Amino acid sequence: MGSARRENPAPVSVVVVTYDPAPEMLGECLDSLARSTAAPQEVLVVDNSRHHETVEELVERALPSGLVPIFLPQTSNLGYAAATNAGVAASSAELVLLLNPDAALAPAALGELCAAASAHPETLGFAPKIRLSDPGVVIDSVGMAIGCDGVGVQRGLGQADLGQYDRPERVPGVCFAAALVRRRAFSPGAVGPLDERYFMYYEDVDWSMRAAIMGEEFRTVPRAEVRHLHSGSTRNLGQGFKHRLIQRNLIWTAVKNLEVEGALRVLARRSSANLKWAAAGRHPAAALRAVAEAWLGLPGVALSRREVQRRRRRRDREVLGLEDAPVFFDSDTYRPDVSAAALVAAVGRLFALAPSPALESSLLRLRSAEATGLGRDRALLAEMLEGAGLPDGPALSWLRAELSS
Repeated sequence: MGSARRENPAPVSVVVVTYDPAPEMLGECLDSLARSTAAPQEVLVVDNSRHHETVEELVERALPSGLVPIFLPQTSNLGYAAATNAGVAASSAELVLLLNPDAALAPAALGELCAAASAHPETLGFAPKIRLSDPGVVIDSVGMAIGCDGVGVQRGLGQADLGQYDRPERVPGVCFAAALVRRRAFSPGAVGPLDERYFMYYEDVDWSMRAAIMGEEFRTVPRAEVRHLHSGSTRNLGQGFKHRLIQRNLIWTAVKNLEVEGALRVLARRSSANLKWAAAGRHPAAALRAVAEAWLGLPGVALSRREVQRRRRRRDREVLGLEDAPVFFDSDTYRPDVSAAALVAAVGRLFALAPSPALESSLLRLRSAEATGLGRDRALLAEMLEGAGLPDGPALSWLRAELSS
């Protein structure tokens, strides 16, 4: 059962989109809202499921009695983008927390996000520190990095959380697994709603790119912590289905938002890559369909491009591709990749934040191990962690255990 509702709720509408959610997963998400030290003004659950009664009953049971949920059942599966638009349109608060049903907030997270929004009224959106639910010491996302090829990357994905992302900073975009945005941003005169042609995947990259090139900014709020079961809501979907939507939507995102040269380059390269993957037997049907759907949708995307480019305030190079954000995560097994490269990325950021002789020595040794191939020796990597100047805690203990296994 949720706790009693707090007085003076935060000016936040929480929007959760569901599709046949696992009861325990959605229950944990909603319970985290009930236990939040800063209660939201309202919680809107947009349900694309086939069994609305079951989801509605779970929502009413999980939330505190003082906070009546706004339940928005849909007559069919609209997809994530359209359902999110419906939730935002029905909301009333100044701020909107977009929250996946496979994510759960730490008690202080919503308050920290609201405090950041108050302190930075010029900033459009805020990214919490999201950790993987399993293990709970590995980063899932601290904002979004977006390359000049339109590829969106969750910053820190797969890295042990050693504090390397603990300083608030500006980022190109936010990951919609959990993100606080200003409701006004969804109005047609601002960034606008999510592109409902996407159905799901890459809608947050597209929306963030539009905002960034229009001159808007995003910030991280590392003190706001969230746990996320990576792809918890979509693990039952086939890899081919995901490949088709991701590749198609990536092409549309690039064509719509990038400057002409970049848009054409991505269109050609991604189309060619998918044709090669199909020929090599890598999701052949999905890869071919991704290319076909991407090209068939180009006339409509081109119309959207005109509006986006008309409102451009920044060049691509000013907001995109400014950070190397490698991913250390296996999307097939949903496990982090503990490697020399992952340690170099984490220790490198730590050293940039707080230089020390121990960290510098450790970083040099790790880079050498990565370059020479010695980084494949997990016992050697575990040895390098000793006396490396890394902050002691659960993340370091997890690293030691993984490298020793």
